[in-house]
Amino acid sequence: MKIGVCLWSFTDCHREAGRPLDPFRPEDLARLAADAGLASIECSPGQFRGRSPAALAEFRDLLARQGLELIIDTGSGTYAQDISPLLAALACARDLGARVVRTTISTVLEGDRRSFGLAGWTRYLAGLVEPLRRAMDLAERCELPVGLENHQDACAEELLWLCEQVGSPLLGVTMDVANALAVGETPEDFADKVMARLRHVHLKDYTVHPTPSGYRLKRCALGDGVVDWPGMLARFTRAAPGVGGCIELGATQARHIRILEKEYWMTYAPRPLDSIIDALRVLHRAARPREEDWRTPHEHGAAVSARAAYEIDQFERSVRYLRAHGLLGQGPDGTAAAVPAAVPR
Repeated sequence: MKIGVCLWSFTDCHREAGRPLDPFRPEDLARLAADAGLASIECSPGQFRGRSPAALAEFRDLLARQGLELIIDTGSGTYAQDISPLLAALACARDLGARVVRTTISTVLEGDRRSFGLAGWTRYLAGLVEPLRRAMDLAERCELPVGLENHQDACAEELLWLCEQVGSPLLGVTMDVANALAVGETPEDFADKVMARLRHVHLKDYTVHPTPSGYRLKRCALGDGVVDWPGMLARFTRAAPGVGGCIELGATQARHIRILEKEYWMTYAPRPLDSIIDALRVLHRAARPREEDWRTPHEHGAAVSARAAYEIDQFERSVRYLRAHGLLGQGPDGTAAAVPAAVPR
């Protein structure tokens, strides 16, 4: 799998801290990826707002010189009847030669859809069908695949249902690997269900912290958390060899998945008990000691310099982990490409 880095691994604390490298600037994100030997970057139309066609062409040439592919995401997502973010992302992707567009479909997090109720959530999904059909008209004219992300809101069957109802062969799924646990599915089961519709992958990991009502999921470097990355990436490579992925560490606030509360399940369709037990088993086995701090530096209110250092450190350790386990590509001489000791501070 070709692996890159997503803008949303970072926050704007790098700019606030006055660091020379600001991942929210596309040129800096490209530099970060190229220096780490990665294959792509993912960012949003907002990062290019106000640029002239000539400036966009210049950035496209920069990516070509650095051997980087581009993924565009909608930033604010495709919510309810508003498809304008997706249309803007498609136009941006067309102008910049991106290979895929990603969008989320709701503002729900932590798998907690109780505010909708069962009927409300079903209506909400049904209400996305026609807007997505209109957006996919543009996607098909641009020949751009679109991936609906499991953003801790939708389970595999729901995303597949949307794809089938919309009916475009270019519409599929962007799988955020660790987010599958937020809706009571294992990453392996989720991946197997969506593999035929897989368009892109987000590589995210979490440490697991038990609570009386479930588990908190805290962002961490790849390899430090719950996901079996050698197994997952082998799965993707075997079944979807042309699909790429991006490191997307995200979630500066720990996510509280209240999976042990009966009400958590009220908007989910019945599923085999074995699949629920499998997800609970994965969470249970990965659970950290209760006394371990589940808060990120962002939740502690740490200084911007400390938050920026935390984000860069997790990114660097993720790249080193993937490289050490043979999960990234090789350099031009056939040996593993080197990872910088440190990204410029």
